[in-house]
Formats: sequence, structure tokens, C-alpha cells
Amino acid sequence: MKRYLLGNAHDEDVRAVDNWYDSFDTEDLVSLSKEETAATRQEIWDKVAPVLSEGRKVRTLPSYLKVAAMILVIAGAAVTFFLLHHRYGQQDAIAFTTFSTGIGEKKKVTTPDGSQLLLNAGTTIRIQNDFSNTRKIELVDGEVFFDVRTDAQRPFTVTSGHLTTTVLGTSFNIMAYKELDNLSIGVVDGKVSVAGDSAPLSVLMKEEELVFSRTTKTYKKIPLDESLTAWQSGRLVLNDLSFDDMVTIMKKNYGIDVVTSDETIRNTRYTTELSSAMSPLQAIQVLAAIHELKVTRKNNQFFLAK
Repeated sequence: MKRYLLGNAHDEDVRAVDNWYDSFDTEDLVSLSKEETAATRQEIWDKVAPVLSEGRKVRTLPSYLKVAAMILVIAGAAVTFFLLHHRYGQQDAIAFTTFSTGIGEKKKVTTPDGSQLLLNAGTTIRIQNDFSNTRKIELVDGEVFFDVRTDAQRPFTVTSGHLTTTVLGTSFNIMAYKELDNLSIGVVDGKVSVAGDSAPLSVLMKEEELVFSRTTKTYKKIPLDESLTAWQSGRLVLNDLSFDDMVTIMKKNYGIDVVTSDETIRNTRYTTELSSAMSPLQAIQVLAAIHELKVTRKNNQFFLAK
């Protein structure tokens, strides 16, 4: 060890010491209480302190002992920090449960505080298991209508992409499909505050809607559009959607792929109302008829043409 610390060890000795250090990586981590951790830290220091000084007597330590003492102090501090971080970091980790819906599927979910959530088709959310201190939900993908129980002590927060919506008790809808550029938040009753990645954006009151563009990172506040909440009653309202957005909505609700090779059709905006009870073929036929287009089918793909 002396030769190793002074850098004078032979290759065989260096390998032996290195292998000895590496062997600690295979040992199970010891869990210590706060009291045990404090006692361990003190024990390490008690072993180092006498080497560093004896009363008022000044001693000159050999260089290898100075290095050894430094290593012991650093290693002791590192071990103590790692044990504490591992033990208490695990305890502080927030656990979530994931809920998802498939194509054309809707699902009701009740949170631990009794709030009611209605998930639209193609949606994935993560709900915090423990609501005793905070109420957190992550909208990973899709659309959800929230009917939140009032609790002034525990704000209800929903993270959806770049936005975080905070409420005390209200009902609101968030549409945040990953494939869509626009993320929409609409308030049916009460009020919510909406914040971006680094700053608050707006407070929404009853029958107000915020539309956020993922591309430009800008937003606008508009009167609540019925298309945002119509899906709850089985109506699929397309309101001035781009071709790509229309394709995404049709895929989520009917499980079909809509394609075209016509740039004019790709540049068209789509507005119509469909029923979620329609078959995929009926839905695309209605959409095509309204926009004076022809439909041909190949397997599960529907081609639109003039």
C-alpha cells in the first residue's frame, strides 16, 4: 500500500490493489439510519484525527501517510454521502401509475382524491400514487377531461409537454397529442393557471381556451371552442385542421391511415363533424364527401384524390 500510494509499486502490486478496490463494487449496499450514518462519520473522523494531530504537538507526517489520510477522509465522506443519497433518495422518489386507451377507446379514471378523469382515444397518462401532499399528473400523450375536486391545500397540477396547468378545483380539457403542433387547454368551469417551461403564460377563466404552438412556442387565448369538448358526447368535431392533424385524429379515433399524393389536398383545411360510433369506412366517406374528394381503399389505408 505504501508503494502504491507513493507511485513506486510494481505492475503486479498495482493490479492487486486495483482488484481489491474493484471488489467493493460487488458488495451489497449497506442501509444505515440517520443515527448509524452519523456514528460512522464520527468513527471515520476519530481514526483520522489522531494521525493529523496530537494535542498541540506539531508533527511532520511521512508523505504516504498524508496521502492515506486524504484518501480516507475523501472515501469516508463519499461513502456517507452515497449511503444517505441512496437511502433517502429512494424514499423521496415519487411513484406513478400509468393509464392508457387504445384506438377509438375512452376510459374513466378516478384519482386518489376522488377527482374524475375521462381519457379520449390514444391517450397515455401517469398519475401520482400518493396524493397526501401534492396532486400531480403527467399527460404523456392524448386528450383528457378533468373534473377536479376542490382542495385549497393541495393544488392539482397537470404536466403536458411544455405546459403545466395548475388548479384548485375545476373542470377543464387538455388536448396534447404528440403528433399535433397545437396543444389546447379549455376551461369549462372555474379557472386554471398555465405556465411554460420557464414562466407563467396565462390564467384561464370559465369558457376560455389557450392554444399553444409547439413549433413557434407562442400561444393565444380564445373563447372555448366546442370542438375541444364535443368528444365526450361521442362527437368528433374537426375545426379547420391541417391535413396532417386530420390524419392524426382519424388514426386515433378510427385506426385508419389517410394518405394522398395530391399537394392540393395536403394544403386543404378540414372542417366536419363525425360520430365516434361510425365505422372507419363511414367516417372517411363522410369526410371525403364534405370536401368533394374521392376515396379508394387498400388494406387499412384510405387514399384521397380529386
